[in-house]
Amino acid sequence: MKEISLNDTVSSLVKQYPEIREVIISLGFEPLRSDKMLNTAGRIMTIGKALKRNDVPEATFVEMLAKNGFSVKELASLAVAPSEPEESAAPTGGIARMGSTEFQERQDILQSLILRLHNGEDWDEVQADFKKHFTGVSAYEISVMEQGLMGKGIDAEDIQRLCNVHASLFGGSIEAVYTTSAEQQHAGHPIQVLKLENLAIENTLEKISKLLAVYLETKEPSLKEGIQKQLALLGEFDKHYARKEYALFPIMENKGITAPPKVMWGVDDDIRAMYKNFKALLQKEDFDAIPKAFSDLKYEMTEMITKEEDILLPMIIDIFNEDHWLQIAKESEEIGYCIVKPETKWVPERSIPEDVSHETQQTETNPYITFQTGHLTTHQLEKMLNNIPLELTFVDANNIVRYYNDNGEEKFFKRTSSAIGRDVMNCHPPKSLPIVTKLLADLKSGAKESESMWFHAMGKFILVTYRAVRDDDGSYMGTLEYVQDIQPIIDLDGEKRTLS
Repeated sequence: MKEISLNDTVSSLVKQYPEIREVIISLGFEPLRSDKMLNTAGRIMTIGKALKRNDVPEATFVEMLAKNGFSVKELASLAVAPSEPEESAAPTGGIARMGSTEFQERQDILQSLILRLHNGEDWDEVQADFKKHFTGVSAYEISVMEQGLMGKGIDAEDIQRLCNVHASLFGGSIEAVYTTSAEQQHAGHPIQVLKLENLAIENTLEKISKLLAVYLETKEPSLKEGIQKQLALLGEFDKHYARKEYALFPIMENKGITAPPKVMWGVDDDIRAMYKNFKALLQKEDFDAIPKAFSDLKYEMTEMITKEEDILLPMIIDIFNEDHWLQIAKESEEIGYCIVKPETKWVPERSIPEDVSHETQQTETNPYITFQTGHLTTHQLEKMLNNIPLELTFVDANNIVRYYNDNGEEKFFKRTSSAIGRDVMNCHPPKSLPIVTKLLADLKSGAKESESMWFHAMGKFILVTYRAVRDDDGSYMGTLEYVQDIQPIIDLDGEKRTLS
């Protein structure tokens, strides 16, 4: 038999044994039919990681390889195990039907365990009790548990603070309760994009780790430059996180899953702060603080990858339909990608949502909207609003996002179509909620008519203004937010009274 190792990359295996490619594809690795995918992701993904990512049981992998004349060095013991029909396994209790007595009992126990952690009880004792009651929990149960805790008054930030403790408590016990469809395995599908980006993030972290180890010893300037280049590449993780926050989370909230997005968004922001801190320490050459800062960053980013793939995806895979994934794919292009870009655009067989209203396609008898000072067609109005050099957003009296303009350029505050109809409170990370809540309350009550902020960011000088919109009788209709880069205005000098 031909022996392979779990540490071999997929690309090197296919290069050495071309016939193994079809064997690997048959186990659910459909993207590997693409040569480009094989020569990009396949060059950094080991076969061991690939098995884990696609939840392929090692025994299944070994059996399939053996049939095709291959053995796996690290899994030799599985190859000699007798192939006998397995007895039906005893129920593990890993999945319980929503609404059932069993489900509620499991929820009560899970919540009590987490509350004990939050109250400072010894982790080992809580884990021991967890193992008494559970052999596995589903990602959905974790979602409902977090939702229940927030319903009992536990803040999202408090849940976020012990998020990694929760993950380690459940570690290795989360049931694989979902499978991806053939459609979801196509190149360019948001699920595949997320996984490939995570792989690229891991790879970049490893490169920085190796460069940093040598740099801390030698203090060689060229190594610092190399780290900074890799760090700039790693910084694209912000787009990866933004796609979760602005494309995935709104759909989750619409489905009633509100706690996990708030918790995860808070952790995302913590990672953003850790990245900026490490970048600054490296620039200042603070050699005492650099090692821990990077170690913490690497740990949290790696943990986030686990949370996304082992908790987030299982939570949404069965409740998002094709229309949702189409919307996410479209908004992903608007927000941007992290380190690697999809080699092709995902286009499913059915690309038009079934629920598109034909009424919206009808031509109105009178195409004009009449205002007190004139009239415009909706098309004229939209083009006019999109040409104003401001980022406009309108939130109604019930704090629901109703409109934003779009001139096709990158926005300072990201907006996607899924924001429409969303509670504005869910459009902000947990740490910003007290500020947003007070601002809207002041504008609604009349304590303020407007509020402004200005700051430097992204090489621009940003002015943000919030203004209350009131009806003729003074009643509050909502808040208009407008954002502008005022640096070009500040830079003006002298006068210009003639046309160029």
